[in-house]
Amino acid sequence: MEVADGEKKSRAATFGARLFSTMVLWAVVAGVFLSGRQEALVVLVALLGILGSVEFFRLTARVPGRACSGWALLVSLAYLGVVTWGFLGGDLSDGGAGGSFLPEVVALVLLVLGGFILRLRHEITGPESVYPVAMAMVSFVYVPVLFAGFTMRLSYLPPESAGSQGGAWLVLLVVLTTKFTDMGAYVVGSLIGKHKAIPHVSPAKSWEGYIGSLFFAQLGAFGVYVLGGDTFAWIGSVGHVVVLGVILALAAMVGDLAESVLKRSLDVKDSGNVLPGIGGVLDLVDSICFSAPLAFFYLVLFVN
Repeated sequence: MEVADGEKKSRAATFGARLFSTMVLWAVVAGVFLSGRQEALVVLVALLGILGSVEFFRLTARVPGRACSGWALLVSLAYLGVVTWGFLGGDLSDGGAGGSFLPEVVALVLLVLGGFILRLRHEITGPESVYPVAMAMVSFVYVPVLFAGFTMRLSYLPPESAGSQGGAWLVLLVVLTTKFTDMGAYVVGSLIGKHKAIPHVSPAKSWEGYIGSLFFAQLGAFGVYVLGGDTFAWIGSVGHVVVLGVILALAAMVGDLAESVLKRSLDVKDSGNVLPGIGGVLDLVDSICFSAPLAFFYLVLFVN
């Protein structure tokens, strides 16, 4: 009985900490949104990108090839500085369709070249000799590009007719829909989840939870779409909102599972402890790393 009581207290404490962190995070997001300044959104995304990159570096501390990881962190921070400055100064945002991808290309080339140069001083011991270079590429693409780069691009994607807040509304739609997906999977899975989806990756995930998350995603997408009003007139048909809801939900599911693969392969529970009850920055943005790029590509190819 004492164990049961202790377990209940632990769950209550975790829930309380998670609720507090969630409220603080949404307060920050609301403050940035209500400020009406796109620069504030870019800076917030850049800050999360920096923290996430440092967190990834620490998370992979035991992975061989530390020099490549350090080089990847350096390239990631430099890239985040360049794209942040580019969007704030207008050099990237004026390129149309989210701006030029030249920073990503240059950074990736430098990353691969530097990674292999660093491996030249090590003996060749089979395929594992190139694993550090591959991990360095993952660390660069995962948070700096997929999360920070594409979220910034989304904020500058809407046309001028959407108004000065068009980018903020679009990012809000993507983020809220993504988080509603996570919430739907958790709520529905906790209530009626019986059939495990991918137990070898994430034992707590169920098919019932995933089905429920699809409905939650639509609620989030249409909720922001309705609140945004004329800001979303450029999207056109409501059908695009439905499709976006489905795409974002599926992307969020895969993004969450991708981080589970990463953490289980490294034998860690949370990516960090900066957010009580939630974990680290990677635990916060994992699903957005996949939903933001897919939302961007869909809107560029089929809407904008």
